[in-house]
Amino acid sequence: MNHVLIKNVRLVHASHTDKKFSDVYVVDDKIAGVGQQPEGFVAQTVIDGAGACISFGLADLATRFSAKGGHRYNVMADVLNGAVAGGVTHVAVLPDASPILDESSLVTLLTSRSDALGLSHVYPIGALTQGLEGELLAPMASLAQHGCVAFSQADVTIQNTQVLQRALQYAASFNLPVWLRAQDYYLGQGEDAYAASGAYASRLGLSGVAVAAETVALYTLFELLRGMGNAAPRVHVCRISSARAVDLIRTAKAEGLNVSCDVNVHHLHLVDTDMGYFDSQFVFNPPLRTSSDRAALRAAVLDGTIDVVVSDHTAVDADAKDLPVGLAQAGALGVQWLISLLVKVAREERVDLAVALSSAVSRAYRVLGLPEPLWQVGAHADLVVFDEAADWTLTSDVIRGGHSNTPFLAYELPASVTATLVSGRVVYAVV
Repeated sequence: MNHVLIKNVRLVHASHTDKKFSDVYVVDDKIAGVGQQPEGFVAQTVIDGAGACISFGLADLATRFSAKGGHRYNVMADVLNGAVAGGVTHVAVLPDASPILDESSLVTLLTSRSDALGLSHVYPIGALTQGLEGELLAPMASLAQHGCVAFSQADVTIQNTQVLQRALQYAASFNLPVWLRAQDYYLGQGEDAYAASGAYASRLGLSGVAVAAETVALYTLFELLRGMGNAAPRVHVCRISSARAVDLIRTAKAEGLNVSCDVNVHHLHLVDTDMGYFDSQFVFNPPLRTSSDRAALRAAVLDGTIDVVVSDHTAVDADAKDLPVGLAQAGALGVQWLISLLVKVAREERVDLAVALSSAVSRAYRVLGLPEPLWQVGAHADLVVFDEAADWTLTSDVIRGGHSNTPFLAYELPASVTATLVSGRVVYAVV
């Protein structure tokens, strides 16, 4: 048996953080006691939190094991080692790498390789259409049987609305959730424009993606769901970026549509002008927008309109990032410091850190279809111990893996992770 004692920690609940210290007892893969030692417990491993916080592990619902189009297995170990170093115990993997997750055998291979590493739990997101080409539907039922928890086009837009409608109908018939980006293909200029339309992009001479690219896609999606009535599938809208999108999501939820949504954590901290003079580290899809959009996104995360905050972790080779903005590949690393960026939001907005963390814990678990994590005997012991007051500097030498594409390089960030447990096993610890 595996007995782990975590001493002197403050419990982070869904809405608040305890002020008093507690001890947490873990036996095998479950919590065996909170504040009270279970009978017969003899600690084999002791972690002294020294007044730090303990939370259930974070779930990141947008992670890539490679750069888009790159080979999926090249950096799996690096990404998952980065995940546990950041307290992320559940990782949802997007389908847009090579090979694209549109065959059952590929899903089996992905899960077997990730299981062999024994790090974070991995949840494959299957392709909605074959090859992500937006034409023929992928065999979703078979993919689900082999482990896919949802179906998505990642950043690839389905141009044909009839194909989208059929995909929603097919998914609904098997009660399968669909995860979709809200971006009209033509207004979004395909997949090649990563600056927000507006005065700043115009001054730099960059083509821009208007907010309308997002809102038109949302109008279309919601109208399709309304037409399906009670037969509509669960839909998760991925990585919204604008205040107007927040309004539409809020209205859809109030109407009773079965929708949830997420936002890239970078959009909670950065705005379009942070790009400066063509810094490609600030190139994202969807693009960074205005300070008013950022404020609306933050408020929506804290009031629950935006369900989940994700890292959208994308490793980009230096030769693909160190290009002019119009040619550079979009994306940034983020899974390793997702918890730090959420704590930073809590600090700046002056809310309890549990409120910010719920967007990557309880609410993210719900979207994944996992049980609500509760501090009670029998709960799964996927845990992170972190010192919210311990600031640290993000340098290239602390990044797990061979990439360093992040706009936060050299930034001072809060919340240092001291230990991570996955299924009761200590998979990361600061010695």
